[in-house]
Amino acid sequence: MIKFSDLLKLVLNNLMAHRGRAALTMFGIAWGIATVVYLIAMVSGFKEQNVRQMNSWGVNMLVLDYQRYYDLNGTLMPLTHDLADAAYIVENCPYVTRAVPRVENWARMSVGEKERRFNFIASTPDVQQQMEIETLHGRFFNSVDYDTESKVVVVGHRVAEHFWGEGENAVGEQLTASGTVFDVIGQVDRQRTSSDWSVYVPLSVYEGMFGRVGEGNAGALTIYATLDNVTNFDKGSVMVRRLLAARHGFSPDDENAIRLRDFSEWREEATRIFLMFFALFYSIGLITLAIGAVGVMNVMLISVQERTREIGLRKALGATPGSILLQFVLEALLITLIAGFIGLTFGLLLSGIMRQLPLPDEFPPPVITAAAIYVAVTVNVVVGILAGALPARQAARLDPMVAMRTE
Repeated sequence: MIKFSDLLKLVLNNLMAHRGRAALTMFGIAWGIATVVYLIAMVSGFKEQNVRQMNSWGVNMLVLDYQRYYDLNGTLMPLTHDLADAAYIVENCPYVTRAVPRVENWARMSVGEKERRFNFIASTPDVQQQMEIETLHGRFFNSVDYDTESKVVVVGHRVAEHFWGEGENAVGEQLTASGTVFDVIGQVDRQRTSSDWSVYVPLSVYEGMFGRVGEGNAGALTIYATLDNVTNFDKGSVMVRRLLAARHGFSPDDENAIRLRDFSEWREEATRIFLMFFALFYSIGLITLAIGAVGVMNVMLISVQERTREIGLRKALGATPGSILLQFVLEALLITLIAGFIGLTFGLLLSGIMRQLPLPDEFPPPVITAAAIYVAVTVNVVVGILAGALPARQAARLDPMVAMRTE
């Protein structure tokens, strides 16, 4: 029986003898693998950005949006936006470990001749830990800044880029917002979320500029309350609503007084959407691979026809059908493996180049996942075996006497 090393040498010699044809055959497989890797990397990038955005909104939190009024027996009553509600929730609800008040409001800001509207995010110093905000330069405002109503701000990536330029350190500069001059004490690294377009300011300073939260143009209060466990979302939301209803005098059944954002539905919807995208792009890649596999199969069938006499001679000299079968499967598999390696390399290279480009925030960089590589490699091997199975079976079943008489 022929040794595997001799069989491999025979396969390689045949590929080298028809290297032009083999190269063209490999192209289809390489293109299919590169398509799978790149498309899945793109979808993974969008998914990662979506998860990051939802985390910044507070996926594991109770997010409470205060309204201007609540309904009391058919009469609209003003709802007090009390910043102390955050501490009250923590003290009285066992499911909440931390809570911070937060107000957002768009304001016109300027530095020298440059002017643009950006988002004010006014909160307490605890918002840094709550939202896991890390500064690229400088620091976040602290309790001293808050208590003394220091006019300091921490700017997002896009704010710093617009006013001071890409890659510049904004710490130590000054920024004017709604007529008030602020010292920039910190700069947040790029998040690819709405925080990139925001400026963080102490809530005590914000109320000094715009008035009491919930009144006039000061904006509405939102409280972000961190749960001890995400599974306690339902119990925590019911208890918090009852606590605030009793504190402010509205009915616990009134869901419009303080609206609760339910991120579970958003997560489920986002999960379904991304599963559809993954299925779609995997299908596109697999269809491309299937076309390449058909090309490999056709080339192998042609190879069987061209080498009919050789196959007959080998079988007459004692080659078993199994060794003939293995030879052609190995040849097809070798073609797809080489092509798959080239395609995988090209897909990874293209994804790496895309990650280095200055892409807009709406177009996140590709993310290479181990799952995408495993799928690409597995499918590549399966395609190679299937593409070589039919021609190999045909070659193994040839009658040696008939094959040797073939011209």
